[in-house]
Amino acid sequence: MKNRVGTIMLAAIFAATVTVQASTQTHSKSIVVESPSDLPEMAQRNSEAMYLHDTKAGQTVLYLEQDQGRTLAILDVSDLGAIRALPQVSIGARSPYDFVMALSDTVLIHYRDQSGFAIISFQRYNQPMLIEVPQFQHSAHAEALGHDGLLFGSTTRPSAQVEDPRYEVFDVSNPSKPVVLATVAKVKQRLDRQATCTVFLLGTTGLTVIRRPNVEQDHRNMMESGSIYSSPYSRSSSCGDSGLH
Repeated sequence: MKNRVGTIMLAAIFAATVTVQASTQTHSKSIVVESPSDLPEMAQRNSEAMYLHDTKAGQTVLYLEQDQGRTLAILDVSDLGAIRALPQVSIGARSPYDFVMALSDTVLIHYRDQSGFAIISFQRYNQPMLIEVPQFQHSAHAEALGHDGLLFGSTTRPSAQVEDPRYEVFDVSNPSKPVVLATVAKVKQRLDRQATCTVFLLGTTGLTVIRRPNVEQDHRNMMESGSIYSSPYSRSSSCGDSGLH
């Protein structure tokens, strides 16, 4: 009986040891897990969201949204074996937000309190700057027009139930001074030609066409070379995106 009890106790101790080893092991031959305790202190704080940015100098920087959106903690993750902290920056956002759309050296953010959009510029990667634009504050939907343009809509799609659906086109090539290129009010219908990234807006004052000449030229070149089939529904890779994934 004593031998049996001893055998059971040894088995239990062995099982517990195996369990502890399994729970504490963070490396395998092909995988390394860096836990918060392995990283700089700012990575151990509560964060709302994060954004990854590649600088023109070849650095990769991770931004952590903290303090209800008021602070960005910055990590240099260029060398993943030696992630290091950079000075955190206060940007003064009015509420927590989500990073929704990457442009060139900027990212579009959307406030979670539904108060609209804003831009964070990373032209100086270690001193990101929040840019508030009054026209961004009442839009319901945003999409990229290439790397330096934005199309804002008061609704996701025009419909008879929406009062005065409108669209605004912005040039954000200079993120500190976005420029309104057009405002189209009372839109009844929208159509997209994906092959050339063209947007057709039918309003009460007539038709507005939002064009991307560079994409149109690329499409013509591909058509002449026979590398694509002519279809208005095949989407160009240059059309931009409606958000981060």
